[in-house]
Amino acid sequence: MALTDTEIRKFKATGRDYQKADSRGLVLVIRKAGGKFWRGEFRLDGKKCRCGYGNYPQISLENARKIHTVARELIAFGKHPAALLDAPGAIQMIVDGHSIKEIEAKAAAIKELATVQAMMTFGDAADKYKTEWVNTKWKDPEKGWSPVKLHLLPKLADVPLEAIDVTLLRELIYDLRENKGVAIALLSHGWADRIFGYAVEHDYCKHNPAALIKAARVGVRNKRTRWLSSPEIKRYLIGLYQSNCYRGYKLALHLLLMLALRKSELCGAAWSEIDFDKGEMLIPAARMKTKKDHLVMLPTQAIEMLLELQRLSGGSQWVMPMPTDFNRAMHGNNLDGAHNAALAGGDIIDYNIHDHRHTASTHLREQGHSPEVVETALSHAIPGMAGVYSHAQYKTQRLEMLQSWANFLDGIMTERTVIQATFRKAV
Repeated sequence: MALTDTEIRKFKATGRDYQKADSRGLVLVIRKAGGKFWRGEFRLDGKKCRCGYGNYPQISLENARKIHTVARELIAFGKHPAALLDAPGAIQMIVDGHSIKEIEAKAAAIKELATVQAMMTFGDAADKYKTEWVNTKWKDPEKGWSPVKLHLLPKLADVPLEAIDVTLLRELIYDLRENKGVAIALLSHGWADRIFGYAVEHDYCKHNPAALIKAARVGVRNKRTRWLSSPEIKRYLIGLYQSNCYRGYKLALHLLLMLALRKSELCGAAWSEIDFDKGEMLIPAARMKTKKDHLVMLPTQAIEMLLELQRLSGGSQWVMPMPTDFNRAMHGNNLDGAHNAALAGGDIIDYNIHDHRHTASTHLREQGHSPEVVETALSHAIPGMAGVYSHAQYKTQRLEMLQSWANFLDGIMTERTVIQATFRKAV
C-alpha cells in the first residue's frame, strides 16, 4: 500500500532504523533518533543500488515521488541517478517540473563552470578585465594599469582565483604598505577589488576577498601639499610655452593656474557659461565637485586667453573641444602631455595639474588675501555664516584677488606678459 502523509506523521522512532515502502522502490527511512529520510532503491546492471532524495518534511511525499520517477527514468537509460540528482539545484528543478534534458544541461553547465573556476587564475581574470574594460574606457590604459603589473601580477598571476583568500591578499597588501608606502598599497587594493569584482560578476570565482579588506585599515593617503615656488612657476610657464604642444593646451594649463580651477571645470566648460561683458564664468552645479553653482571672476588676462581659445575652437560650443571631434568636450587627461612637457622643461618633479590649486592657494594667502576669499575662489566650503553669504559677499574681493594673482604671474616672468611671449631669451 502507498504511503500517506497521515501515516508518515505517525511513524515514531523505535531506537533503531527502519523503513516503510511507498511504491516502485521508493522508501521512507525512519532513523533511530526520529528523523525521516527519502531513498530510492533500484537494480542497475543486476546490482542493487540506492539514491538519497532528502529529508521529510523538507521533501514532501508528492515531491519525493516526482524525484523517484525521474530517478527510475535514469535507471532505464542505464545511468545511476545520483550522478544527476547530486548536482546543485537538480532536486529543486525536478520539483519545479523541469525535464531530464534540462536538468542534465544545467548540471553540465555547473560542472563546466566549476572547471573554469578551478583553472581561472588571477592573471587570466586581470587580462580579461583589462581587455574588456580598461583598454576601452581609460585614456591611458598602460599608465593606469601599472600598479597591477608591478605589484599584483608578480605574486598572483599564476594563482587560481579560488585559492586567493583574505589572508593571502591582506598579507600582500600590507607588505606593499610596509615596503612601498600607503599610496601604492591603496592603489593595489583598489585594483584587486575591481578585478575580483569583475571575476565574481562573470562567474570566474565565488568570492571577492579584496572587498573584505577595508581600505581604511590599509591606511589613509596623505593629502598632497605640493606647490610651486615663484622660481618654479617661472620655470613651469617658460617650459610650457616653449614646448612643442598645441597652443590651446598651453593656454588651458595657464588658466588652471590663474583661476585655480579643476581640470574638469575648465575642460568641460561651454561658451554659454562665460559672460565676456561681465567678465564672469558660471560653472553649473552638475559639473562641480561641491554640487553647487560656482561663479568665477575673470581677470583681464583670462579674458584675453579665453578669446584666443574661442578662435581656436573653430566654432565649437565647447571651450576645449576634442581635437578629433569639435562636437565633444575634451577630457582633462588630454592636458597631461603638455603638463609633463612643462615639468621637463622647467626641471620640476612630483607636481600634478591639480597641484595648481595648492600653488594658487598658498601664494594668495602669503600675499595677504583673506582666507574666506581664497576658499570661495577655490569653491571650498566655508564654515559658519560666512559660508552662507560667500557667493555674494566676496564677488568684488575675488575679482581683485584674481586680477592681482594674474598680474603676479605676469610679473615674475622676464617678459612683460606671458601670453604673447616666446621665452626664447628667458634665462
